[in-house]
Amino acid sequence: MKPPCYQCGEPAVVDGLCADCYDKEHPLIEVKTPLTLLSCRKCGAVKIPGGWKKLSVEATDSDDLWPHQVDVLLDHELKPLVSGVEITIEEEKRLDRVLSIVLKVIGKSHDTLPPHEEQHNVEVRFSYGTCDTCGMMSGGYYEATLQIRADGRKLTEEEEDDIVRIVTEMTVAEYGTNEKAFVTKISTDKYGIDFQLGSEHLCRSIADVLEYQYLAQRKQNYKLVGQDKGGKDKFRITILIRLNRFGLGDFVRVLDNPCQVMAMGKSGLTCFDLVQKQRFTINPKSSKWRTIEYLASKDERRKYMVTTRVYGQPVQLMDSETFEITELDEFLLDNDTDTGATVYGLIIDEEFFLLPRE
Repeated sequence: MKPPCYQCGEPAVVDGLCADCYDKEHPLIEVKTPLTLLSCRKCGAVKIPGGWKKLSVEATDSDDLWPHQVDVLLDHELKPLVSGVEITIEEEKRLDRVLSIVLKVIGKSHDTLPPHEEQHNVEVRFSYGTCDTCGMMSGGYYEATLQIRADGRKLTEEEEDDIVRIVTEMTVAEYGTNEKAFVTKISTDKYGIDFQLGSEHLCRSIADVLEYQYLAQRKQNYKLVGQDKGGKDKFRITILIRLNRFGLGDFVRVLDNPCQVMAMGKSGLTCFDLVQKQRFTINPKSSKWRTIEYLASKDERRKYMVTTRVYGQPVQLMDSETFEITELDEFLLDNDTDTGATVYGLIIDEEFFLLPRE
């Protein structure tokens, strides 16, 4: 026969206590109330010991934001007393700056006892400020300028969109771990795009990606902007990424042969030789690279319609704008290109070159 629980008289199971009394004497978590939650008015970041904690979600409404803010707060204010507990948060009542929540906790207070649920009523009091990142952004702080230019031409719309996408994605990726991961200002003009970035490290990382992706030239310089509190000189870096005269789809001459640029990236520049009818890849360290000469923009290509294709005879193409007829050898067309199909060509020094299919 089991001895009675020394508190209620029911049969004891653990340390002289019944299951219910043992659970009451050994709570699953420890949490204080009320709690104060200091958050940034602009971005919703939460102040915790050691700095500001950025949220990993985006929300424009406070009703969507507070659960994530409370999660951050409880990560530091709530102390689990046993392992393997499951916690859910329910809103009970909310006023302007006071939130009443109920923490429902499920777990075992002892390995030999079954899981049980306990509830904790917690009051969260909100206060607001400005986090370090938003403070620097509103003050126009920046450590580096990233300039994007193209050699002898304007940036294309596709290039601008792609570069802005890369800058945005890399900035967002560093946002949670680098308090200076933000863009203070973006300016565009006829020369290109300028980004003012809060972090020099981020600026260098973005410049690395753009340099390799576009096989671009890179230059950088420092400007003295003052001294810190210790009297040490402070410098601000400017990194220039200059894209090549040619872009995707443009035409260049390599080893005297006209070619079309098909791709560029870390692996090098991939071109299609319009004479040899084959692809090849070169990189800036290749001897062929020094022979590259810009020929024409991709906009210079001409659209043609196949008007006549008879086995054993030259193929006739009609210019879609001038309606002039051009003849070329039948073997130059793909076998599945029939009469009425559309093809593209380029005229260089009065010589016609058929372009590869897109």
